[in-house]
Amino acid sequence: MTASLALILLTVMPSWKLAVFHYFNELSVISPVFWSGMTSLADTYLALGLLVPVLLWRPRLAALLLLAALIATLITHTIKPILDVPRPPAVLPMDSFHLIGHRLDHGSFPSGHSVTAFTLAALLIVGWRLSLGWSALLLFLASVMAVSRLAVGVHWPTDILAGSVIGIVSVVLARRWLDHWPALDQAAWPLPTGVVITTVLALTAPWFNAGYPQGHWANWSVAILAVLSLAVAMVRRPAGLSRLRQILPVHDLGRRN
Repeated sequence: MTASLALILLTVMPSWKLAVFHYFNELSVISPVFWSGMTSLADTYLALGLLVPVLLWRPRLAALLLLAALIATLITHTIKPILDVPRPPAVLPMDSFHLIGHRLDHGSFPSGHSVTAFTLAALLIVGWRLSLGWSALLLFLASVMAVSRLAVGVHWPTDILAGSVIGIVSVVLARRWLDHWPALDQAAWPLPTGVVITTVLALTAPWFNAGYPQGHWANWSVAILAVLSLAVAMVRRPAGLSRLRQILPVHDLGRRN
């Protein structure tokens, strides 16, 4: 609701929109490496790779992830080409703001990175039924990832606000759909599909070009997290079998013959 009201306010008051853009764009001067990495993490390729441990420890989230991602993608990539809003580099003089990474000129609204960041945050909040404190923390992290699009100079505030709304709404719609379609929620195929997709993306992340060389630490972070998560899942011994039966669909994993 807050994001929606802010979106409306910034839309009807273009001077505020520009002021907010410049305010957050100045943050890139402080730490371009940090903001480059955060915007890279919000790229769908890397963001999905972050979910390897989530799916290993909460396999029931696989169906919600796949459906929410599909809804978010359809909404985002339907709106972008129709509106084709020019980005800051296509409108502002290049010496009036800071541009990090590759230049983008079109398809500004909504911000796909913001959609991804808030889809993932909402996925964990709804799927895990997190407390208010943990939910606030995840939404804060998603906001930092979204604001990074202003810091690197390729989006307007209205873009990231719209993206945050789309991401959250996509998860809510997916959850309601699954509530009325239990066969999909309980199906066996979403988990292996989700694990394969996220694992492949995570392990190939170091070779993925997100367009921000200074933020390549994010690529390696995703890959290392995935490797560590897979290692823990593979080496657990029978003493922890009861726990493994809760986090993995293969009940006999770790059993010695």
